[in-house]
Amino acid sequence: MIILLIIVVSALVFYLLKKNYEYWEKRGVPGPKPTWFFGNLGENFMMKKSLMEVYANVYHQYKKYPFVGVFKGVSPALVVCEPEMIKEITVKSFQHFHDNDFEVDKKLDPILGRNPFVLNGQEWKTVRSQLTPGFTSGKMKWIYPLLEDTSNQLVNFISNQPKATNGEGFESKDLCAKFTLNNVANCAFGLEAKAFTNESTEFQLIAKKFFESGIIQTFFFVLAQIFPSLLKLIKIKLIPKDIEDRLANIVTQTLNYRKNNNVVRNDFLHILSQLKKTCKEYEFTDVDVTAHASGFFIDGFETSASVMSFVLHELAANGEAQAKLREEIVGHFRDNDNKLSYEGLQGLPYLDAVIQETLRLHPPLFNLGKVCTKPYTYVPKKGDKISKPVQIEKGTSVVIPLAGIHRDPEFFEEPNEFKPERFIGDNKEKIVKYSFLPFGEGPRACLGQRFGMLQVKIGVAYVVKNFRLSVNGKTKMPLEYDPFAIITTPKGGMWIDFEKIE
Repeated sequence: MIILLIIVVSALVFYLLKKNYEYWEKRGVPGPKPTWFFGNLGENFMMKKSLMEVYANVYHQYKKYPFVGVFKGVSPALVVCEPEMIKEITVKSFQHFHDNDFEVDKKLDPILGRNPFVLNGQEWKTVRSQLTPGFTSGKMKWIYPLLEDTSNQLVNFISNQPKATNGEGFESKDLCAKFTLNNVANCAFGLEAKAFTNESTEFQLIAKKFFESGIIQTFFFVLAQIFPSLLKLIKIKLIPKDIEDRLANIVTQTLNYRKNNNVVRNDFLHILSQLKKTCKEYEFTDVDVTAHASGFFIDGFETSASVMSFVLHELAANGEAQAKLREEIVGHFRDNDNKLSYEGLQGLPYLDAVIQETLRLHPPLFNLGKVCTKPYTYVPKKGDKISKPVQIEKGTSVVIPLAGIHRDPEFFEEPNEFKPERFIGDNKEKIVKYSFLPFGEGPRACLGQRFGMLQVKIGVAYVVKNFRLSVNGKTKMPLEYDPFAIITTPKGGMWIDFEKIE
């Protein structure tokens, strides 16, 4: 009897899975053949390939189609292949693909769950409009002197580190994380992180633990990519409770100090404290203040450190580009009384190009995930590879494979080569729109990218002006990406030697 029951249940599971995996075929949407249970992400689960490689391979195989059908485990998903379709999803039909494909239980994770990146619907729209004033060009200009000060600290730190200049090498991400941590602590919280000293501070400890994924969290994050509904079923906290409490304590103490001492500081925390007083759409609590200050922390610290570390690596690996950039930077300092103003930093086209080219090769997120929030019908165009209309159902995951698009020779000649000239003058104008989108596009493009890029630009400018960079032998070339990392991360790190320019 038990054997018969097992046979019946197995047959039923087989039948249901078979029908499920016919989902895209019935709709006339092409796609790679899925494996049972894991769909098209089995190689990632087995640690053979990163999600970047999996989706990039799908893209290159089917890039002549507007989109292709895949399966995250047993859940159907779309991989978008055409820039025009990316525009459709992120801009023209935004109301049909309003939300990012990353769910967080706000009750379980009150800080991460209030981040604009994971908020949905009207709540996202309200919070986005509230936080936007904190990232205007005027605010960036105001905090610029703080970034200048940290940049000078960075140069002094490298100069006094024997391992940076004696051939032992300094890991690029570790170095850049010190720089961005000081910036975020100062510009967002009005605090001194003291990352360039031997002194251990509460802010340093929080930063380390905040982004130090535990084995359990990492395992469930990977499973959640393959089985999207998993996090709904298994309640796992993504940010440890003690880190939430410590962040809340820092914010509360800082706000109380300012209130009791009549201190007004034109920073991000001040904007949040004013929102708490004036917000009428909903009750803006201390938890909201901490959550949004932490959002600045996430965007400004980890992501910016990743981008800057890749920029320094590419410059170390490409001597001609490094020399050309140094000539531009040194020339500007020479012609402007040895100063680099906020306006002056915006007028360095080759620096912009170097950073843009680095973002093309190493975007912070190698895939962008959206979700269909309102049924959408795709109507084929003349000459389309898809022959009949396709109904995309509410709840369907949509993947934009940045790594595949950014390295497509159809859009970028010699796509694996570092060529900043792509982003200068007429060459920049020739780039196909929506073939380059490191921070997303449309209304949900990264809110903090202006601050992030500002600190990367000034940090790189000061380093290149004062040091010659070369790749240390500890770096594993060519770079390979960590298959489990959320933010683009190379295996083994990127080690750099620094030679002081006298």
